[in-house]
Amino acid sequence: MGTRHRAASVYLFARFGAAWRMGVIADSRYGGERTAGGHVEAGESPAQAALRHCFDATGCRARLLPLAGHPLPADYPHPISGQVADASNTAPWRVVTVPAAADSRQAEQHLHVDHIHVAVIDRPYGPRTPGEHPFRWIAVGDLAGLDAPADTRILGGALFDAVPAAVAAQRPRVQRDEMLHRELLRRRDVDQEFRSNLPARLTDEVCARWKEVDEDNTAWLRQVITRVGWPGQALCGEDGAEAAWLLAQHADRQPHLQAAWADLLAEAVTAGDAEPWHLAFLEDRIAVHGGTERGLQWFGTQFRKGPGGQWEPFPVRDPEGVDRRRAELGLDPLAERAKQIAKENR
Repeated sequence: MGTRHRAASVYLFARFGAAWRMGVIADSRYGGERTAGGHVEAGESPAQAALRHCFDATGCRARLLPLAGHPLPADYPHPISGQVADASNTAPWRVVTVPAAADSRQAEQHLHVDHIHVAVIDRPYGPRTPGEHPFRWIAVGDLAGLDAPADTRILGGALFDAVPAAVAAQRPRVQRDEMLHRELLRRRDVDQEFRSNLPARLTDEVCARWKEVDEDNTAWLRQVITRVGWPGQALCGEDGAEAAWLLAQHADRQPHLQAAWADLLAEAVTAGDAEPWHLAFLEDRIAVHGGTERGLQWFGTQFRKGPGGQWEPFPVRDPEGVDRRRAELGLDPLAERAKQIAKENR
């Protein structure tokens, strides 16, 4: 087994409400489940290969985490192949030598010099394409019974402990900006007062004022995000962060901005600097307005008037799982929310 091939693997994690999960793929070639990974092509860095294998296998776009200083578990079975001096986001966690079975490139057993990466998927329900393999998210309690190599279970257990701190460390520490906080709340109040007092019949004058309010808030929020990034809870408090999300929800005339802001909001959610339900509402808003996923929402947060005048949620992807997804975010069951919407709009 002297032949060595460069390889790259990536352990994927995502935050679902307050819980973290690890992504695994089912690969019929080897049986069981494993992390995403494979060979490093000529002219490709290990980091590029890790992200490529992640996207090809799962259809999700990942963000690499720097974990160079975190040790491998003592019971990890494979030898380290070299030191990782680079602590950048794209550096592998460790480089190890792993026995590999025969494959399309080598007709006999050989060795993989595996560049192990760790990554997060900030929008696990967000825009994605069909992957090459069945893919699912597992909780830490699922590792013991996972049909996967022992090294996958060992590293997975260690990373469930390491990833949350690594994600939080990536988000810059900021001081509270009281001026921004106050302006966010002021704009939120103007927005809500206007919408709460809409007349039954929308005149041209009312529609023009509506457009003016939304476009002014959108232009202002765009300047803020360009300057400071997504305004999370550390910067402007819980109510200020919620106000920023509300203004983003109402930026419907600029869907390209909503899509870009969803990425930034998702990073804040992953780091614990924004509420997960904020992202769920914005994801659904983008979806039903035609931005992604053929208009199907994941969480059932967006409602419309049906043919008979009754309020109903826009079509939901995987409706059997919608209440589970809502519960992860602390939202009530969809049927209960539908009753509430109907009562509020009598």
